Amino acid sequence: MKKGFIYYATVLTPFLLIINLGLGSQADPFTIAGFPLNQVVNWLVILGAAIVVMNTYRTSLWPVIIVTGVIFSKLVSLVLGNPFYVVIFYKIFLLALFFAVGVIYIYRYLDLVYKTVLIICLFNVIMMILQLSNAGDWTQFLSIGSGFKYGEKITYDTLFIPLDQLQYSVIQGRPSGFLRSNIVLSGVLLFALALHFSRDKNRLKWGTITLCAMIVLASARIVYVGYFLMCLLLLFKGNRVQRKAVLYSVVTIMLVLMVYSYFFPGLFQRYWTYEILFSSFFVRINDIISQFDTESTIRIFLEKLFRFIPHININEGDPKSGYTVLVRYLPYLIPLLLILLPYYVKRLRRQSSIFPHLTWVTILCLLIFLLYPAAFPIFRDQFYWMVGGFALSPLFILLPPHYFKKAGQSKKVSPIV
Repeated sequence: MKKGFIYYATVLTPFLLIINLGLGSQADPFTIAGFPLNQVVNWLVILGAAIVVMNTYRTSLWPVIIVTGVIFSKLVSLVLGNPFYVVIFYKIFLLALFFAVGVIYIYRYLDLVYKTVLIICLFNVIMMILQLSNAGDWTQFLSIGSGFKYGEKITYDTLFIPLDQLQYSVIQGRPSGFLRSNIVLSGVLLFALALHFSRDKNRLKWGTITLCAMIVLASARIVYVGYFLMCLLLLFKGNRVQRKAVLYSVVTIMLVLMVYSYFFPGLFQRYWTYEILFSSFFVRINDIISQFDTESTIRIFLEKLFRFIPHININEGDPKSGYTVLVRYLPYLIPLLLILLPYYVKRLRRQSSIFPHLTWVTILCLLIFLLYPAAFPIFRDQFYWMVGGFALSPLFILLPPHYFKKAGQSKKVSPIV
């Protein structure tokens, strides 16, 4: 590929998409000539995604419809003052665009995405260590977890501090590195784990230690759950190389936890208590149960099933889990899933026969696609729907772009063709 707009759009779009996960939603955003930096980067990401999709499907009409829909609905939204229905159409077109990006990148640029995400994780680990050790206010310049603006965020010394002397801020105890919050970091980390452990060759040698360190430093329960489920799947169904990689990662995490407990004894003891370890689970379970009617059979069953957990009061109208939102649509979602599941399995088998190297990355991304919303209502996030494109790529395996045929004839797909 010649180094023109298409080349740079292809290379930079996933990188900028993840970087913008750090720039978004600051209380006091950075500006360029009066424009918020996150908005500038966001439109660069949208432009790059549009170029990638339209270049891939050059003879198709639907990419033109999606890109036109994004631009037109945004312009109308700005002119009319963000009316609800126009904003909804804008989000639908935008998320459809990034879903298509995910489908394209898993088939054509998987190696590129893998290396980009792992490099970002490597630098993120370095920043997380600096945040944990209270290296300075500047390390928290993108974090929004405390709710304070830059320069107003309170941090404490945590290095070698025992539990009885420990004072810490949430943005230190659960650092997010260059990303804006720990929950956003969790999604990127889960995606990186899927990309890394699904590979049975050409795995970056430093990738496992980087991701294991990131798991421990983040102290995110959703990441531990996702990692545990990935390990189970690969240990029982993966090949010998994948099982070996998983076992190596388990040993690595144990060693990193030991190092972490030595340098940050107070934080280690604080976060590895029963109360802290399971409180986030209790909050989300209570939140989901509360969405059912008090006389509902499902609610009665769930309350009996989880009667052992403490009831934790939560603010009404402030859902803690994406599943809380989905509960309202269960009568529609259950029939839809029952219809799509056999078709998805059939297409997954077909994808595996044509592109065997994509089998596990697809399955693990599907796991993330289903699991990640349990931690937070993430459904309007562009990155989430790019992962969704990876997860649901078997449904679109018969789309006509010429590179599908080229990829099927070669065991190794070049990152950039």
